[in-house]
Amino acid sequence: MNEDALPLPEGWSSLLPGHREAMNDAPTQARLARLENEWLPRFAARQRWYAAKGEPPPRLALTDYARWGSSDGSCLLAFVRAEDPARTLYFVPLALDWENPGQPAQGGAVVGPISGPAHRGLLKDAFAVPEFCREWVSAMGRHQELSCLRGRIAWSSTSAFAASAPGEVSGAPVRALSAESSNTTVRLGERLLLKVYRRLHAGVHPELELGRFLTEIAHFRHAVPLLGSAEYRGDDGSTTTLALLQEYIENQGDGWRYTLDHLQRFLGEEPALAPADAMRAGHDRFLALVRTLGRRTGELHTALSRPSGNPDFEPEVATDGDRKAWVARVHDDARVSLDLLAHRLPTLHTAIHADASALLASRGALDAWIGAHLPPPSRVFKTRYHGDYHLGQVLLTDQDFVIIDFEGEPARALAERREKHCALRDIASMLRSFNYAMYSALAAHPARSETRAAEDEDRGRRWEMATRAAFLEAYRNAADPAGLYATWDDAQHLIELFLMEKALYELRYELDHRPDWVSIPVKGVRDILSGPDPRFGPPLLT
Repeated sequence: MNEDALPLPEGWSSLLPGHREAMNDAPTQARLARLENEWLPRFAARQRWYAAKGEPPPRLALTDYARWGSSDGSCLLAFVRAEDPARTLYFVPLALDWENPGQPAQGGAVVGPISGPAHRGLLKDAFAVPEFCREWVSAMGRHQELSCLRGRIAWSSTSAFAASAPGEVSGAPVRALSAESSNTTVRLGERLLLKVYRRLHAGVHPELELGRFLTEIAHFRHAVPLLGSAEYRGDDGSTTTLALLQEYIENQGDGWRYTLDHLQRFLGEEPALAPADAMRAGHDRFLALVRTLGRRTGELHTALSRPSGNPDFEPEVATDGDRKAWVARVHDDARVSLDLLAHRLPTLHTAIHADASALLASRGALDAWIGAHLPPPSRVFKTRYHGDYHLGQVLLTDQDFVIIDFEGEPARALAERREKHCALRDIASMLRSFNYAMYSALAAHPARSETRAAEDEDRGRRWEMATRAAFLEAYRNAADPAGLYATWDDAQHLIELFLMEKALYELRYELDHRPDWVSIPVKGVRDILSGPDPRFGPPLLT
């Protein structure tokens, strides 16, 4: 027998009997200890969904499980908790594969080689097994429930499931999508996308709630349709979202990539050489798409602001306390962000020092600016909203857009992502995304001289102002203010406050994760603080 292989029965019965307390024989305990202390940590450390990157993986202890599949329970739906200070909970379903012992053990989906009484095989991530994925989706259509030791797994589907899923499941080709994501995403056939949350948080996931509302209640056609879901329901009454099934949307890429490609052409053209009509036509086509994006955003916010009788979605009038809390939060964000910038400044590239130092010297002006942006006392509503809205969250589909990924900002707690707030936060996020695209394109297209660099930045800023104006005009025309804000003047005041909030969040994010990008939010905060430059077009929000 291969000494590196984990000795397992040809089912899970002797490793995991009916309850954990019964596992008192030495061979069973040894196998379980090796699985929790060696195999699962080593496997998890290679996965994008594993939280503690760069640290020695701790023991991953089974907290609950259910056997699923054929009569011997060939799959184990396992929940494991990292025994470290974070105590992160993960969903790690495992499959026993006795048919393919020759597959390399270092494969990303392979936990390791296993040896049984008569066979050798592999222990795998179950979502890398096509038949497991098909059965998982079929369970949604059946509204299946499966008992675990301390809870149960419940699968369900929406009314859209019948139109898209049944004919796609049986025998459908299955392939994992390699996205830069902490989730596992699998495409089944031509129309189904299975999204699995591996890092778990107790509570209903906002992407499930919003997907169900937009699909079943609002019938909003420009968000990706929700077809089904799977949840873990603990005996203690807790609910945790495990997976979503969505319709796969054929697309020409996301808005971020399309915008960068457009900007590369726009900034790469020599104004003195390129035909003016051709440049204008290309930019006009882009602005037409931006107006479509603004319109779809307004329609989304209108759909989420309509009374439905569901208390989790019913619009609420913001109180004076809400307004003051919004401003207080931005004050706190400014203090934390600038303290972090001051602490990290010696480690940043010298090219950013001048702008960063100027921002740090503006603490007093920044506090005064924030204080002056207390929202007016007119009616402003709190609703559900996207929560992490940027160009990467919209797919271009035949000169139109479909909005995806209603998870909210991953760094925020699940309960916070589910809270109602002013939907204009989404608008501020998209405006900041235009700014990021502009500076990203400039960085990818370095100028040959300082003069040309200044000219390119001027052109980029004019592009940004025109893009913002087109987006905001279309949004204003499409959104029904009845459940959002009283007047457009009020909306502009709120967008400015949320622009600052978003830029400060970006500053903290880049300092922690991408120091080379810190210049973008630093310039963003300074630009918002100083007001629009009249050289680059009309004021920011008019």
